[in-house]
Parts: sequence; structure tokens; C-alpha cells
Amino acid sequence: MNTQMYPFLRIAIVLVAGIMTGDVLYGHVPVRLVFCVLVVLVCITIVAYKKSGIPRLTTSLLMLDVFVLGVWNVGRVEQRLDVPLHGDIETIEAVVAERPVVGRRTIKCVLAVAEGRLAGQCISAFFQKDSAIGDARQLAVGDGVIFRSRMKAITNSQKHKNGHFDYVRYQHVHGIVARTYINKGGWKRCRVSMRRLGLMLRVLIGMRSGRDRLLNRYESHEMSESAYAVVAAMTMGDRSRLTQELRQSYAASGASHVLALSGLHLGVIYGLLSLVFVHRRMRVMGQVLAMVAIWAYAALVGMPPSVLRSATMLTIFSFVVLTGRRHVSLNTLAFACVVQLAASPLNLWDVGFQMSFLAVLGIVMLNLRLRDVATPTWLCRWRMIWWMWSLIKVSLAAQLAVAPLSMYYFGTFPCYFLLTNFVAIPLATIIVYTSIVMYALVFCAWMQGMVAMFVGWMATLMNASLGFIASLPGACMYGIHINARQVWLMYALLLVAYLMSYYIERRNITTASRSALDKL
Repeated sequence: MNTQMYPFLRIAIVLVAGIMTGDVLYGHVPVRLVFCVLVVLVCITIVAYKKSGIPRLTTSLLMLDVFVLGVWNVGRVEQRLDVPLHGDIETIEAVVAERPVVGRRTIKCVLAVAEGRLAGQCISAFFQKDSAIGDARQLAVGDGVIFRSRMKAITNSQKHKNGHFDYVRYQHVHGIVARTYINKGGWKRCRVSMRRLGLMLRVLIGMRSGRDRLLNRYESHEMSESAYAVVAAMTMGDRSRLTQELRQSYAASGASHVLALSGLHLGVIYGLLSLVFVHRRMRVMGQVLAMVAIWAYAALVGMPPSVLRSATMLTIFSFVVLTGRRHVSLNTLAFACVVQLAASPLNLWDVGFQMSFLAVLGIVMLNLRLRDVATPTWLCRWRMIWWMWSLIKVSLAAQLAVAPLSMYYFGTFPCYFLLTNFVAIPLATIIVYTSIVMYALVFCAWMQGMVAMFVGWMATLMNASLGFIASLPGACMYGIHINARQVWLMYALLLVAYLMSYYIERRNITTASRSALDKL
């Protein structure tokens, strides 16, 4: 495989190496020193580009710049999140940044601190349950609260210490710097100014508030609790209503990706707008409106890594379409990776980010290798068989790419993932399409109620089907324990197998071409 064809792939690899190095060096090398080194290297690169006639030297210097940029960027972000916690009682004014999640003993809520020592930062607050009217579960995104409490450092519990999941890193990835426990009556609502919050955080809070108001409308429709939880998670990214049993059922059947926002949702929005503005004269307007709708939806659901990756790729694809081309390759995925890691380098350690990119990488690369297993000539005769084979290829490619990570983080492997995808993907597609119709029928309550009822039936059918698959004997392998070296070894073996198949295919093509020339 010629890496010269994929310049952003090389940049992505170098940037990832720089971020990993910067994470190791943080606390040992000052961030300002790294920034000074970066400035000097950029100046040297500019001078070398203008005066040197050696392209390889300029390329090497650019790659070094990207590497040092990764080192500095991750150090800058970790320095911002590394706040001192004295353990003293403080008065905090904050804004609810995410919908509260009700647990067994407490109500968890992410708060954006608006006034106080930690202004501009996010904390994880655990409210004590109270049967009174002022219970924290009544809080909505955008509400202001004031309380007195101690800020504590985030630590890994014994459950997290026994596995590979780093809870502290997970919280830092999501911008949470501390945790606190708030007693009954230890807080009250108030009007809070958001001047000291960042612009992006204010935009996200406003969009999430609108999302919650939208969800509250449809919660009153005839839909079971489990069906509503699945629809809210799939369409709006609200996973607060998902029960532990429902999560386990989807995980055991291999359908956890259905509950996560992905390219399917943005693809539906892009496809619908492309159909509306299919005329050539309106193509530019259609692509612009599609991009505005896609990024507005991404902000509405909180901009998770999978949605950001899909939005970035669709944005690139939109420009590709306007230039008259129809091909998006590995280079596009690498560019999306570079953009996300440049904006938020800690995403590199987000499990969702890793599995999302690896799943798409597997589909882009391994799907091509699996294409030659069956002969397309006889598959094309029956569309249903062709569709089933395409679904098998995509499922195998994605599962092979994420299986090592799934076993490493969760110690599980779903054995019936192919059967699950035959059930989950069609139903998920129907649910997403009809949900968009449901949200659009805000002007007609009775039609919206009918569509909501249908969506609830589809979600109930999917829950029952996946629950049945999860209950089958041997549905999921538990207790798999592998370390990081074994994960790297698995991916190295996959890469070797891919390169071998690639070079074998190239050799066969070359041999066939020579044979054809000899016959001529």
C-alpha cells in the first residue's frame, strides 16, 4: 500500500504519536518549553521551504512540526484540567450542563461552574435523593443552582482498578475536573450568569436544553419506558433512561453500536436534503443546507466523537460532490481524525472515539478484501442475496476491527453479532427515518402521536428481538482478559494479513495484465 496516496494518514499517525508522547512527558517537561520548541521548528520549516530544494527535508520537518504540535496540544489541555483541589467547603454557582441521571442512592448531574474558583470548568455532582418537590431530578439543562460543598479529586473505584477502563481519564476526556456530593437541602435554584463559560460550552448547553424540551414533548406519547429510552438514545443521544438490564441485553447481543449516535443518523439527514435539492442548479444550496443541518444536529446531541467523525466526513464528502467526484477514501477518515484530535487531543483515550474510528477503518479497508471472497456475477442476480452478503461483509469488517478493543475494555465478545445485525440494522434504520418524521410533525399533534406509536412498536420489537438473541446459549463470551501488548499484537496480525492480501491482489492484477499483453 502506497502511503504517498494518503498524506493525511501519515499526518494522523504522527499526530497520534505526538499526543501519546506528550501525555508521558506532561509533568516532566514544561508546556511553555514545548511551545517555544514548536515555534522554532515552524520557523525553520518555513525557511527550509523557501530556500531548500529538497522536498524530503521539508516533508520531514512538517512531520516533526505535527509531532511537537501533538506534544504541546495535549500538555496544554491537561494543564487546563489539572486544577488544585484543597478539600475546603466552597460556595459554587453552576449551570446544569447535562440531564440528571437517577441512580440507586444519588442523582448524578454534570454542572458547568459559572462563579467560583473553578469557573469555566465542569464538575460531576451527586445530589442526595429527596422525596420533596425540589428533588434534583426535576432539574433541566440550563437551570442555575447554588450550593456549598467540598470539591474532591476523581479517583478510580475498585471495580475500575480491576479492569482496563480508566474512569479518571474518561472524566477528563469529557472535561470534568472534580466531583462533589451535595446533601439534602444543601442547594437551591438561582439565576446564574454564564459569562465566564466558554462560547462552545454555552452553545452546547443551549442546544442540549432545546433537545430536552423536544424530548419532553414526545415522552407523553403512547410509548413504553424501554422503547422511549431506546428512541431517545438512538435519535437524540440521551442515554439517561437506559436501564442496566437494557444495556446488558444490547451488549450481549452485540448491538451496543445501535444505541450510539453514528453515521447512520447524519447520513439520513444528508440523504433527505440531497433528494430535495437533487436539481443541478440547486446542488450548491442543497449541500450548504445539508452541512448546516448536520452540524446543528451534532451540536444538538452534544457532539459525541462518533457524530463529530461522521459530520467531518460528510462535510468533506459534500465538497467532493461539488467538485464532481464520488469517492471518499481512507484519506478522508484520516483527515477527520486529525481535525478531532487537533481540537480535542484527549479524545484519543475515549473508548467511543477509538471504537468508532476503528469500525469505520475496518469497513473502509477490510471490506475491500472481503469483497473477493464471493463472485459478484452471480450475487448481482438476486438483490436480496447481494444485500445480505453486503451486510455480512460490513459486519465482519467492523467486528474484526473493534473485537480486540472490546475484549480489552469490557472482557466480552458477542458470538451472534451477524444475526444481531440482520435484525438491528433494518429496525434501526426504520426507527431513525420515522423519528425524523415524528419530530417534524410538531404542527399536527394527532399525526405525530400516530407516528410516535409506530416508532414505539418498532423499538419494542427491536428490544424483544435483541433480548431473545442475548438469551440464547453462548450468546456472549465473558471473562476475557487480555493486556495492551496482546491488543497491539492482534492489530499487528490484522495489518499483516491485510498487506499480504493487498500485495497478492496487486501481483495477480500485474500477472493478468502481462498475460493480456502477451496475447496481443
